[in-house]
Amino acid sequence: MNRTDQETALLREELAKLLTTLKHNREKVPLEVLKTKYRKGYTGLCADIKCKASDYAAKVALRGIRIHKDYLDEAVPIVNGTIERSGTLKQLSRAAFSHQDITEFESLALTLRQKILTDLEPFYAKHLGLYITQECLENPDIPPMIYCSASHCIWQDGKWVPLELLDTAQAKAKSA
Repeated sequence: MNRTDQETALLREELAKLLTTLKHNREKVPLEVLKTKYRKGYTGLCADIKCKASDYAAKVALRGIRIHKDYLDEAVPIVNGTIERSGTLKQLSRAAFSHQDITEFESLALTLRQKILTDLEPFYAKHLGLYITQECLENPDIPPMIYCSASHCIWQDGKWVPLELLDTAQAKAKSA
């Protein structure tokens, strides 16, 4: 498990604990009492949930989506438009504050992720080209690779590989 996955798992765990606390409080104490007598604690809990939920949803929905800084002006409106049109933010809020359900929350975030990826496909397709290495030039049997300048990735073995990982792997292979 890499560092990003660990951070995401920790965020999920923290959010799940907060949702359990909210559920327990709402089961034991009437909402009106939570909002008056226990207002400070209840408001703090809700603020913590909002913050962790936002962070966790972003980590899940945007995990691994690569956009080179030169293409942010073009890509960010696509992502934001997808989020706005999807109506998922209200559903995420309902999953957290009305249902206190981490599984539902996570499922909605993953659905949002898929919508974002689908809407980004034409954007990425617009920025495809060939990546010609020195080996390609020297040996006509070695075909050039497909490269996406918007993500700085190469298509290899049926998946997109960050160019920096490909360069590292090739350097290791040459030195072996």
